[in-house]
Amino acid sequence: MKRSPAQRMRAAILTIGFLAFASAVHAAEPITVTVSKIKGLNLRIYGFVATDFITDTTQGFTEEPDNNLVPTRRTSGGATNYAGQHGRSQMSVRDSRLGFELNLPKTDSGLQSQGIIELDLLGNNAPNTVPGSTSGTQSERDFFNNPAPRVRHAYMNLTFNEWNAKIGQTWSLFGWQPYYFPGENAVLSTPGMIFRRFAQARVTHTLDFMDSWTLESAADLAKPAEMNSRSPEYHAGLRVASTKIKGASIYCAGTSMVGLSAALSAAVIPLQTNLGNPTGGAVAFDVLVPIIPSSDGKDRSNNLVWAGELMSGSGVGGLEYAGLTSGVPAVPASLAGTALDSGMAGINNGGSVSLIRYRAFRTHLQYSLPGGKWSASTGYAQVETRNLADFGFYATQSLGKLGLSSPAFLASKIQYGYASLFYDPYSWLRFGGEFSQTRDTYVDAANRFAANNRVQLSAFFIF
Repeated sequence: MKRSPAQRMRAAILTIGFLAFASAVHAAEPITVTVSKIKGLNLRIYGFVATDFITDTTQGFTEEPDNNLVPTRRTSGGATNYAGQHGRSQMSVRDSRLGFELNLPKTDSGLQSQGIIELDLLGNNAPNTVPGSTSGTQSERDFFNNPAPRVRHAYMNLTFNEWNAKIGQTWSLFGWQPYYFPGENAVLSTPGMIFRRFAQARVTHTLDFMDSWTLESAADLAKPAEMNSRSPEYHAGLRVASTKIKGASIYCAGTSMVGLSAALSAAVIPLQTNLGNPTGGAVAFDVLVPIIPSSDGKDRSNNLVWAGELMSGSGVGGLEYAGLTSGVPAVPASLAGTALDSGMAGINNGGSVSLIRYRAFRTHLQYSLPGGKWSASTGYAQVETRNLADFGFYATQSLGKLGLSSPAFLASKIQYGYASLFYDPYSWLRFGGEFSQTRDTYVDAANRFAANNRVQLSAFFIF
């Protein structure tokens, strides 16, 4: 069939366009995208496509285990608890990620500027529900197949000589995140791990000394723990790190070279209620040691890294430790004048607001095999609630009389262990596998322990 001149022209344009695209892909040349009238602005698009297959021996977790409690095998009345005696399997792409990094050339005065916004699909638009928990409010289709986008990072990053300012939502300074994250294949966070992003205004000063070391000192004002407290959170930290002795830190789809380092950080968390105005506070110490360091600070082949974290404080549960409540009910507005998110504080046995005190530690060991394609990691974490007895009577008695929900049990300890394996056949392709166990200790003679075993297999297309 003979084509018209217009059809031949369209075919020629499509052919030229395809050849140009194929040539660009083959050459792997960068593409400049004009996004605004700001002269010299450069846009970098990054992220990954993730697919996770997860199977659990109980029905208490979604993709992120966080510090959520494992369902007990029996209820408080001794009846069979279905969720504690049956497993579940999930297959999800919600951990996929898309980021935009906008960079400006350094000004004549030396100012470097960045704007960063990053999204994932782990949002939940339903009223605090997950599939299978409440009928009619959340469907499997909407939760997994049509996930809600969620902001991870949205901040400006300004650097002038040895000074840096971050304004917007990014990692918490507490715990010097993400330098010391464990080498896991899991959808972070996992139990015992300091993990939080929030809006903040942070200033960091970096001092170079002895040719190959840096000393970072930082402080910030951060989003209030609850807006009715009228006061921001306050964070400060010191970190000393080597610029030469480095080891590979590999988790999920991320790979970074982190220097031999030790870091101290602190948080002050003011709260305000009708039943008292407690101020939470916590201190964390982090360390990373490349036992077998990188040969040049860039090559991850034959790297062995050990890292550890220790935290002690109050008011950080559910805030700096995602999902951590130990079963203590949230403070209701009907009693305290304002509602507090669960995990930070609870109503004590005397009827006033008390902070929940926690002590936590974790440690992990990660080895990147010769060749750099394989890596393995193993780790352990533990969280202890230090004043759980202060909330026992209220949690089991008073809430029920008020017609409010109460937990079946309070948990005094969370223990978590894992083993992960990664294989990177190409720089842009990663496969991961992990086995982990979460074991909770409850304050109940009939349900003293509850455990969940998880197996996770993941695939990442990284760009």
